[in-house]
Amino acid sequence: MDFRALRYFVAVYEEHSFSAAAKRCFVAQPSISGAVQQLESELECALFVRHSKGITPTTEGTELYPKACQVLNDISEIKHQFKKPCETLPLKLALLPFLSGKRVSALIKKLIHRLPNLDLTLVDINECADARIISKTLLEKNEIFHKLWVDRYVLATPLGHPFTSEAKVKLEQLNNAAFISRAPCDIIESWQYAIAKRGLNITVKATVKTEEYALDLVAAGLGVSIVPLHSLDGRTDLSFCEVADLKLERVVGLAYTKDMAVAPSLLAAISNIEKEK
Repeated sequence: MDFRALRYFVAVYEEHSFSAAAKRCFVAQPSISGAVQQLESELECALFVRHSKGITPTTEGTELYPKACQVLNDISEIKHQFKKPCETLPLKLALLPFLSGKRVSALIKKLIHRLPNLDLTLVDINECADARIISKTLLEKNEIFHKLWVDRYVLATPLGHPFTSEAKVKLEQLNNAAFISRAPCDIIESWQYAIAKRGLNITVKATVKTEEYALDLVAAGLGVSIVPLHSLDGRTDLSFCEVADLKLERVVGLAYTKDMAVAPSLLAAISNIEKEK
């Protein structure tokens, strides 16, 4: 079995697209398709169902995914164990504010584990950097994007709010609700579109710049707000629930300009981080 075919399979599985997997692996799409077909032939089963909207993993594909990730991780570990020491790898990395501290810390830990020679400097998102960890909505035309994780948005509510006892609420239940808005916000346009489409009325009590300020106002009982679930970590003065008929997410990843000389070892380490989940 070709290890490269496993790597291409994992890319297709994670990207839900042959074309996106090709961009991620820096190869032509026929190479991705051919490798997956070869793998399906060897395993004598279909790994994906192709349809007009993209692809969906089969039961066999879903079963293969964690095993393929483990094999690729083992190969990477073997190469790392016997690799001779190399020169220092400098990396100036800009971080989007208000990302999950736990996830950023876990990412950095894995990078340093895989790249002991990494000389990492973290800078503000507005500073000059070799690469950026950003929301995909901020991606510029000349940048390449590698997905790292997805932040799920939930409805933050004050303790004692009628929604506190409910795991999910329908969007219509928010009609005439007091709302704390944020600007900038990655999903605000999708949120406003969903509200307008249903003809709902949301009363914006305040617009703030950060999730922390929004949550403080929610905790004070001034309204509810849509925030990434991770921002509620450690908050005992708030509750949250899902919006049953609305899925809002923020895709976070590594971005760098196409003309930037990014070390292959760094790209390999970044690509493996999502696979380990």
